[in-house]
Amino acid sequence: MQTHMGKVIWFTGLSGSGKSTLARMVKEALESECLSVTILDGDSLRKGLNRDLGFSSADRAENIRRAAEVAKMLCETNYIVLAAFITPFRSLRAAVRGLFRHEEYAEIFLDCPLAVCESRDCKNLYSRARKGEIPEFTGISSPFEVPENPDFVVRTGQVSPQDALRQILNYLPIRFPDLKRHTPRIPVSRPSQPKVAVIGLDCAPPSMVFGRPDLPVLQSLVKHGISGKMRSTDPPITVPAWTTMTTGKDPGELGLYGFRNRIGYGYDSLVTVNGSHVTVPRVWDYLEEAGYSSILVGIPQTYPPKPHNGITVADFLAPDGSRITYPDEFFEELDRLAQGEYMIDVNNFRVLEKSALLKNIYTMVERRFKVVEHLISTQPWNFFMMVEIGLDRLHHAFWGYCAPDHGDYVPGNPYETVIPDFYRFLDQWIARLLLRFDDETTVLVVSDHGARSAVGGFCVNEWLIQNGFLKLKEYPSEEVPLTPDLIDWSQTRAWSEGGYYARVFMNVKDREPYGIVEPHEYNAVRNELCSVLQCCCNGNGMNIRNRVLKPGEIYRDCRNFPPDLMVYFDDLGLRSIGTVGSNTLLRKRNISGMDAANHDFHGIFIRTRMSDLRNGRVVDETVDDISCLDVTPTILGELGLPVPDGVGGKPIAFPNPGTSNCHSKKIPSMANTNFRQEGFTSEEEEIVKKRLIDLGYL
Repeated sequence: MQTHMGKVIWFTGLSGSGKSTLARMVKEALESECLSVTILDGDSLRKGLNRDLGFSSADRAENIRRAAEVAKMLCETNYIVLAAFITPFRSLRAAVRGLFRHEEYAEIFLDCPLAVCESRDCKNLYSRARKGEIPEFTGISSPFEVPENPDFVVRTGQVSPQDALRQILNYLPIRFPDLKRHTPRIPVSRPSQPKVAVIGLDCAPPSMVFGRPDLPVLQSLVKHGISGKMRSTDPPITVPAWTTMTTGKDPGELGLYGFRNRIGYGYDSLVTVNGSHVTVPRVWDYLEEAGYSSILVGIPQTYPPKPHNGITVADFLAPDGSRITYPDEFFEELDRLAQGEYMIDVNNFRVLEKSALLKNIYTMVERRFKVVEHLISTQPWNFFMMVEIGLDRLHHAFWGYCAPDHGDYVPGNPYETVIPDFYRFLDQWIARLLLRFDDETTVLVVSDHGARSAVGGFCVNEWLIQNGFLKLKEYPSEEVPLTPDLIDWSQTRAWSEGGYYARVFMNVKDREPYGIVEPHEYNAVRNELCSVLQCCCNGNGMNIRNRVLKPGEIYRDCRNFPPDLMVYFDDLGLRSIGTVGSNTLLRKRNISGMDAANHDFHGIFIRTRMSDLRNGRVVDETVDDISCLDVTPTILGELGLPVPDGVGGKPIAFPNPGTSNCHSKKIPSMANTNFRQEGFTSEEEEIVKKRLIDLGYL
């Protein structure tokens, strides 16, 4: 309060140029920085303070004079005032400016052609003015004098509201250097039941989060809590990593080895995963059996949503157009709460022009957070978890523009700051969520895996052909997906599925329909494959060192139908390309277009108590050996519940155990619970499979 932070930002422009819309958007953005912001809008003032004024020249001048005086009073009490008034005459604008010091006032002209403003006229004001029903209407029967020296101009007839917002937010710190971000000063709240809130950021690597002073909210959570790199699952991909985090079971115990899994030993028995394939309790099942309630948004493998004590908005693995909520009737509320169509994912990921894709990602994320903000503010809950997939999409699409170590990086390209800008956008939204958590809430910010530069892909089936493990009936004349009908099974010992990593399947006699590898030779053939895959030639005489894993050696159990081998080419520097017909081993692109980023082995883990954050207690402890398996035990422990038998991992404890939320409850046995439910129809299977191909998962 000892520093004057008051500012007045005066928006001027024709009716329909976007003054009120942008004022609301700027207010929302600045409030997420924990600044005090208010809006003065012409329409609102005329309903109250200025309701005695008409639209004569004298009354219009008086309307602006009163608004400016109110803005001055609010500015002097350290408010940032966003004033949205047509202010058509230069003399009026000069009079307003004269009330303020240079360092506390900025005039922003929203330059929008009259025709565009008329096309936006939802109140039919222009139409009525042209009919003579509204006299002295600015732009029609009364002039608008274009500002000669505004502080900033935004051409709102040419750019989207989101782009206009970004221009203004980039300008304000330049115009007002003292307008700085602040660590949230969150009001102390009344005690309540213990809560855990998990904010999942899909694909956030430690290097993009830790040590970033431009992410003040995340850094504040680190400072007042425990944090560290979190080792992802093998394989380090969205499914199974999020499901491991929410069950305490590794991929082998889950029987989930990727987005597509075998349901038998047939050659065409791969199916796309959904919630019906999770046959063990999720962490919220344990909590709700103990009497707690949950809000779940966007968590992978929650479609189809099942009944529970709370609300679910399912994940991006749902078919387009499906009803993705529990309760079912909540689906009708989604678009209204999102203030636009609720998006489970970005469509046309490979097709959209980059600026359009970026806009869609921002829109998707903003709408999801708006729904979340409403739910946690209005619904009862003890456990809240959301997963935001937008960050993953951004990395895969824009990593090559932003990462200096990537071969496609060009300094000064138009998308060079896209990724760090997006992290700042997420940081602001996290700030808004924190404002709604009470003192008894423990906040976890986690990611399922990291990201790293990818330099292309390795054609694993081409390699298997060249090395005599895979035989085709006829080599194709163009690059095509490998399908069972192309393979000569009588001479094939192994084949593979592509994706972020390779899953290699062996053609074993009495296991596969036309198997040729004798069961007693299985280990020898698999070891041979292991040996040659660990250091294989790229076709140009150079060796590629790969990581080759045997599922039975890395998992505590292997349920369902695991691959015989899993391969990370160049330690995930290269993607696995499963097509045939390219007649080469290394490719910059595959059929659908290669991403500039691949997944990496470590995500992030941050755990902070809101009471510590609000009271200024510095914890700032780094933990080195965090695993995805640790998330479920940590959640259970924070809510005072014991870890059930069979759940792996360990609770990540605060350094002073005496402050634990110890509200001990007994977890009932869930051993006989049947969690399987109906999954995809054949049509839905094809829809989701196509989306996964477009996104690069397959």
